[in-house]
Amino acid sequence: MFLFIVYYIAHNPEVKKKMVEEIDSIFQGDKMRPITKDDYYSLKYCEAIVKEVARILPVMHICARCIDKPDEIAGYQWPADTPFLINIKAIHNNEDYWEEPNKFNPDRWMDENFEPKKNSFIMFGGGLRLCPGNKLTMIELVCLIALLFRKYEINLVDMDFPKTMGIGVTVFCVEFLVEIKPRN
Repeated sequence: MFLFIVYYIAHNPEVKKKMVEEIDSIFQGDKMRPITKDDYYSLKYCEAIVKEVARILPVMHICARCIDKPDEIAGYQWPADTPFLINIKAIHNNEDYWEEPNKFNPDRWMDENFEPKKNSFIMFGGGLRLCPGNKLTMIELVCLIALLFRKYEINLVDMDFPKTMGIGVTVFCVEFLVEIKPRN
């Protein structure tokens, strides 16, 4: 997922500027000190970037569920043990749930009163089957953004190069070339 984060940051200079400003305001030019718990909780825009990338390009496009008892879903009666495929990408890009769903906009997550409609953002699944690593994943991604972008300028080698993705159980990058150099 981090490669997709880099991709969207590179294609949205205003997002990159806001992200770097947030990182610089927290670390005050100190490129070596460890990231603290307080730093993590202060990196709100970095977290918004992670959530928006996961919304617009979920790592898992589809997940499967099976109902354990008969139920009515979408006006139809379904017997127990019916398997369902949930199209996460379609939900995350649905106009009924998201304003301008095809626009990459981390600012949508910055409003303190913003809460996605129920079951419209399933980055880590939901309910009893919520990914047990969800909090650790968010911490790792937010801190990785802060760690790398406070020290380095990261750019795509070719901005016109399309995302080359493979789709299996998860979406992944097959080829992704970046240029990394120290920040001044």
